[in-house]
Parts: sequence; structure tokens; C-alpha cells
Amino acid sequence: MKSKYILLVFISLIVASCTSKPIEEADIIFTNGKIYTVNDNQPWAEAVGVKDNKIILVGSSIEAKKYMGDKTEVINLHGKMMLPGFVSGHDHLISSNWMKAGVPLFDAKSKADYLKLIKEYADQNPDEPIVFGYGWNKDAYGGWPTAKDLDEAVPDRPAMIFDFTIHDMWLNTKALEAGKISKDTKDPNPGLTYWRRDANGAPEGVGVELAWLDAFIAAGAWNPSKMMKESQELLYNKAASCGLTSVINQGLITPNITNLKVYKEDMKWSFEYLDKLDKEGKLKLRTFQNYVYKNSKDDVDLLISETLALKEKYNSDRLRMHGIKVHPEGNWNSNTSLMLEPFLNTGTVGVSGIKENLLLEIHNKANDNGLDVHVHVDGSATTRYTINAIEASRKRGNTSARNVLQHYFWTHPEDHKRVVEMNIPVNTTPLFGTDWQGQTKDAYKFLGEERVNTYFMKYTSLSKDGSHNVSISADIPSSPVELLDPLFNLETAVTLQDPQNENSQAFPPTEVPLDLITGIKALTIYPAWQARMEDKIGSIEVGKYADLVILEDNIFEVGKRDLSKIKVNATMMDGKFTFKRQKGVAVNYNPQHEITIPSQIGCCEHGNHKH
Repeated sequence: MKSKYILLVFISLIVASCTSKPIEEADIIFTNGKIYTVNDNQPWAEAVGVKDNKIILVGSSIEAKKYMGDKTEVINLHGKMMLPGFVSGHDHLISSNWMKAGVPLFDAKSKADYLKLIKEYADQNPDEPIVFGYGWNKDAYGGWPTAKDLDEAVPDRPAMIFDFTIHDMWLNTKALEAGKISKDTKDPNPGLTYWRRDANGAPEGVGVELAWLDAFIAAGAWNPSKMMKESQELLYNKAASCGLTSVINQGLITPNITNLKVYKEDMKWSFEYLDKLDKEGKLKLRTFQNYVYKNSKDDVDLLISETLALKEKYNSDRLRMHGIKVHPEGNWNSNTSLMLEPFLNTGTVGVSGIKENLLLEIHNKANDNGLDVHVHVDGSATTRYTINAIEASRKRGNTSARNVLQHYFWTHPEDHKRVVEMNIPVNTTPLFGTDWQGQTKDAYKFLGEERVNTYFMKYTSLSKDGSHNVSISADIPSSPVELLDPLFNLETAVTLQDPQNENSQAFPPTEVPLDLITGIKALTIYPAWQARMEDKIGSIEVGKYADLVILEDNIFEVGKRDLSKIKVNATMMDGKFTFKRQKGVAVNYNPQHEITIPSQIGCCEHGNHKH
């Protein structure tokens, strides 16, 4: 009798264990993965559980079973790698792809190549009222191009061709006429934003550092309702396919960017449009947008008030008005950045459109109102003046401000030391420091070996101990859209080489590349901190949002020169898949029927790019 009783108890215990409720029933559980969490207290895991839009489990596959219920969707990763969703610290993804219309010119090696590609495109597209293109480089061209040159390829209608930085534009004669550009046209900011002219003062055909904006509008090239929507859809889809789940959008790119009174309407439209997508469940990236200030004639108080008004209305964890982006200068490779010492090829120090005292005013007023300031620091003088402004604002009491140096190309050694000591956060685009597009030759030619060795792209040395906050990103549209991929940027940062070029040489020669773990943090937790979201995204931890990316290969197991070839299998933002390489059908959990992430679930096609 006693043995029967024991048997009944044993059976009842088994039944109870089989029918017991989970600790907390997950909506989705990922099991059997190699999950790198970017959480130093728990770097690796096998399983992640998601309920609604939050992570409720980070642990082993055995632990995961305690969270499985009748409705739990179980996804077996079969050893594939999972990371936190990638965060971009600097891209322009809402409205910028209109600058990449028409014929791509990155493969051209000479003037003849450029004109041939443009002519072929124009002949193949006779119904396009304006011929667009992008990607020319004056070094490959053999000097600055002219309208007369472009007339040879496109004589019958306007042609507007962006350079590879998207800052300068090459126009033919009909485009100059349509844009109302003549000898009498004044340069917006001589030496910085200007038209290249012949000996008689007539425009030759190139508008430097956005001098072409008004001409673009006057020629009828700007169609905001069409171009902005198309850009957003294409770029956000591309971003999701590359594993991106969040972006600090460093300014809305429209031709009105230097006219605050008009530009503010573009900003309002962008937020209304993104808010509509968000409410419809179609927003694929957390978007934290900065308000651009580029024209020193625009009122700073108006800038602050417009930014605060948008922040009051849009301040969620998916869509937020974040802060201010100051763009005071141009690019060093067009000699329009402000340097402490002269460019060797021109004998000039460049130009800044926003003087030191104005930089200080913007930092003080923005920080006083709880807004962070991100400054385009290209030239060594601009970097110094921005560091001065950050230091002054901190002394004023704004110690919690997270002001960020964007680009960090040329930095005097003493200023670099100050950045380290003050722990000032930095964002950069690793590709812009490599031999891509002949930048190595320009660096030596324009600034000389000593400055190359001691000033250039010092971001890697900021993170030697892994503590300094450095983020890396593509800076679309200054990079081709195809190079948005975070893993492309990771490879560049840990090798200092151009992933597109198997013969690329590490540059600068005196710098040590980022280590792999720091590089991963520069794509995740560091930019999350710069967005003031480090407690909610950027690592895989219980309580954080379920922003995740699944990779085909393990970052730690492939060669560093193969990182850009790793395929993204799936991306999840806020607990929902925003990208899969292969559509699957969600089914209810069944121990004998687990959902699998197959080896062909989709891909952000990294590597093997041709531009």
C-alpha cells in the first residue's frame, strides 16, 4: 500500500512539473545562440527571452525553458551570433538620398571616364529633365571640373553632379542658367561657401560647400514631398537590413538647411511624417534628431526655441528631438576647414562660418536648456574652439551635458590630450581616414607628414583603455548608401583599411586600430550613451528594449578583413522584426516544432562593394 502511495506522489509531481506555469511567459525566446551582450557583467549568453518590447531573460538555454508557455515562439539560433541592435551616432537617414540620384561615378579614374559615364547615362535617360549624378573627385578628375566640360556630356538640359563628399556640386551651363547663377551672384560665405570663378569673376561651374543650394531649388530640382518620403523609406529599410535599430540623425538634409525660417518647416514636416509612421507601427529605427545650425546669420534664440518646441512634442524612446548639430565649416580635402596652421597647398588656414564666440553662445544656451550640442569638427582650429566651448559650458555648471565632437579629423596633440582628460565623447567615420578616394595623398599634400602622424584621425587612441566614449558610423550621404553597414565600419576601424580594396594600406601609419570589443561598443553602447539611451538600448540586459541583431557568422571567429562580409540574418527593434533574410511563419510553441533561424535568412549584403 505504501509503495502505491509513493508511486502516486511521484506521478503527481511529474504531472505538476509538466503543467507548471512559466516564471513569466515570453512572447519570443531565442535559444542555442552565441550571444555577445556588450554587458561587462555578463558578456555571453545562450538564450534571450522577449515579452512585448522588453528583454526578460538573458541566460542559458536550460534557463529559457522556465519562460516557455503555450504561446511562446521559440527561435533556435543553431549557434549563430546575436548582438545588441546597432546604433548609429551619425547618419542622415531621414532625407538625404535625393543627393544620390542619377549616375554613380566612383569607378571613374579620369576626366574622360567621368564624362563618358555621364553622357551614357544622359543618353539612356532622355526624358529626365535634369541629369543627376554623384561621386566625382577633383583629384581623379585632374583638377576642378567646369561647366564647359560638362556641356560636352550634357548639352541639351541642366546637369547637376554631386562630388563624393556631397558638399560640392558640378553644374553645366544650362544648370547655371536654370539656377540663376551668374557673375553677379554673391558668394554666401567667401572662402567657405562660394562659386569657383574664372579670371573675370564668372562662375566656372562648381559650387563649393553647399553654395549650390539656392540654385538647386531655383532650377526646380527640389521636390520635397516626393524626395523626402522616398529617401526615408529607402534608407530606413537599408538600415534595418544592416542590423541598425537606432540613429542619431545629425540634421535633416534639405536645400533649405542654411535658411532657418524655411528649414524649420522641413523639420516640422519630418517629425509629423515619422510620428505617423510610428503610430502605424512602421517606424523601423529609433530616431533621435538634431537641429542643424549652419548659417551664423540665423538667430540662436530662435534655434533654441524651435528645438525645445519640437522636443516638447516629440520626446519618446522611438522618436525624439534630441539636440543641436552645429556645422561651422567645410571639409579639409577641399581646404575649407579652419586650421591652426596653413594648408601647405594654399598657404591659407581655411574658413569657419561660425566664429568661436558664437560656438560658445550656442553651447551655453543649448546646455542651459538641457540640449546637447554636436559639432562638425574637421579642422584643428574648429576642434580647439569647440573644446573651449565645452569646457566653458561645464564651468558654467552644465556638467551633465553630453556634447559630442563629430568627425575628429585633425586635432592638435595638446587638444587631443584635453579630450582625453575631459573625457569628451567623439563620433567618426573610419572610412574617411583611410586611403579611400585618394585621401592618403591629399592628407600628405595638404597638411604634410608631421600633421598626418600627430594630428590625423586620433579616435583610436582615445579608447586604448576601453573607457573613452567613441562611436563609429557611416555618415550617409557623405558615404555611399551601400556603405551604411555597421560591420563595414567595424572592419575599417579595426584595420584602418578600406574594406573595398584588397590592396588598401593601413592609414594613418602612426595609429593603432581599435580592438574588436571596443569596436563593437562603438556600434552599440557608446552611441546609445551619446543618444542618452544607454539604460534602455546598446546592450542585451533584462529590462532593456528588445533591439537585437542576428549574424550569420561570429565576429570573433572570422578574420578582421572579413568582418564586412558577414551577413545580417535578422534585425529586431522594440520586440518586432524589422528585417529577415527569408520570411518565416510564426507558430505557437511546441517542443517538437521549434522555429529556426536558417542560414539563408536574409542579408545586408556586406563586402565585395564596387564604387
